Amino acid sequence: MNAILSDSFYLALLLVIAVLLICLTILYSVFKSVFKTLYPDAIKEKAPKKTATVYEQLTAYVPIEEEHTILMDHEYDGIRELDNNLPPWWVYMFYACILFAVAYFGYYQVMGGPSQKQEYETELAEFKAAREVKKKASNEKSVDENTVVLLTDAASISFGKSLFEGNCKTCHGDAGKGLNGPNLADEYWLYGGSVKDIFSTAKYGKIEKGMPAWGMLGGKKLEAIVSYIKQLQPAPDGKAPQGNKYVEEVVAVDSTATLPVDSIKK
Repeated sequence: MNAILSDSFYLALLLVIAVLLICLTILYSVFKSVFKTLYPDAIKEKAPKKTATVYEQLTAYVPIEEEHTILMDHEYDGIRELDNNLPPWWVYMFYACILFAVAYFGYYQVMGGPSQKQEYETELAEFKAAREVKKKASNEKSVDENTVVLLTDAASISFGKSLFEGNCKTCHGDAGKGLNGPNLADEYWLYGGSVKDIFSTAKYGKIEKGMPAWGMLGGKKLEAIVSYIKQLQPAPDGKAPQGNKYVEEVVAVDSTATLPVDSIKK
């Protein structure tokens, strides 16, 4: 209720101010007309001027040799006053400020524009959302050679395949069968075939062997690539084996479950 009364009050005040301005404008016009009738010689008609430049139009510039046309009759202590107008650029800016103030008042006080509190809450929500995005990105970067795990879901394998084809296929061939780089689909590995070993090799690279470091891809993407590589199957047309044979050693955990443990058999 108080908000409605407040808006109504401001609107009424705005209308009163507008009416007063209109009345003052009319009174000024009437006064000027009466004054000109009573004292016809007091207001001198300005001589027609030549076409003004843009600068002269914006500043109401009057050359020194023409200042006699805007001299006023009254004199004080030997000083006569020029009947100069305000520069038009200043007047236009003043009117623009008035229009802006009216629009601002109407939007925020009458039409219910957002308050400072609402704007603060909106910006706070945006900040929290951005912080969550950064937090998620940070969590992605937290995957390293010590925390990497083998992903087996179809979405992760498909994601890893697309990353492999976009970054690794040039050297390791289609389906990891090997080109310039070694065959990744067989059982032989140069630097270890465990998930952690492959992740570490991909992350830090082997520059001396021509293998670049791919750490800039981020832990999650490297984890997906490694998971895709681990499910590749040997192909008859694959590159000749290199390195040591790697097998997954199975260690019994209890009578009903087993857990594959990475190891390298020399």
